[in-house]
Amino acid sequence: MKKLVVLLFVLVSLQASEYLKEEYFTPTNDINLSLITHDVRNDKVIYRIERDRYLLRVSSKKLLHILQQNGYRRFKAKRSYVTFVKLSPIDLSPLEQKLADYFKKNYQKIDIHSIKIIPKMHIQKLPKEFTFKVRSVTLLRSHGTLSIITPQKHQIFFEYFIDATLPVYKSSKKILRGEVLSLRNLTKQTIRFERFRALPMQQISALQAKHHITKGKLVTVRDVERIDLVRRGEFVSVVLKESDLEIDMSAKALQAGGLNDIILIQNRRGKKLRAKVIGKNLVEIKAPR
Repeated sequence: MKKLVVLLFVLVSLQASEYLKEEYFTPTNDINLSLITHDVRNDKVIYRIERDRYLLRVSSKKLLHILQQNGYRRFKAKRSYVTFVKLSPIDLSPLEQKLADYFKKNYQKIDIHSIKIIPKMHIQKLPKEFTFKVRSVTLLRSHGTLSIITPQKHQIFFEYFIDATLPVYKSSKKILRGEVLSLRNLTKQTIRFERFRALPMQQISALQAKHHITKGKLVTVRDVERIDLVRRGEFVSVVLKESDLEIDMSAKALQAGGLNDIILIQNRRGKKLRAKVIGKNLVEIKAPR
């Protein structure tokens, strides 16, 4: 009996924890109750998107009230508003693919669940030729604006919605400036892509904190800098490779550099040379032919 009561409590708790989505997509101007509840037995129209418009933004509070009036009390809201978007009748898959490729190029491990693109003006079809245009801020937002430019220089704007998850790094404790980043002070988490202030770090090798990082903070490219294997003004060991012969000497680094960077050094005679960083205070130069 106790097990049955516990099971019923768990089921009720799971029902109560269903949250409204930020966006819902409808093929028509009518917004049906089943779009949210997935219950077609008690379906009816609760809103309508105005003619010649492609979206409707409603108060989450008012929407929850409608759901409760119709017997659906399990829903809650994380945000103040919900947006209903009318899907375009034209084929925009070429744009969706280009946007997916753009995100995958910049986020190596992103998992894209869906992409929806809606024209912000009436168009009958997608041009055969166009230039795809996005802003750098697009990579930081799951919802925004992009455009295409036709050969006649006509710019057409679209609104995009992307549902995706990706792995990020968060600080597991306070990280001091100059501290090397590793899984000792970071934890890797998979989160829903929504909105970032800067591009999240996707790999942490050979990086250190650029400033103090508080515990629990998502680490972005603004928070880190590379670890310099060679610092400006320090003396470095120089390996000169010539056929099967290696000649070691020392020189002064005129620039700082990380692994595989090309920096300027100065030998004891005052001659300046370009060298490749291959280790801690270790550089390599090629023998002249």
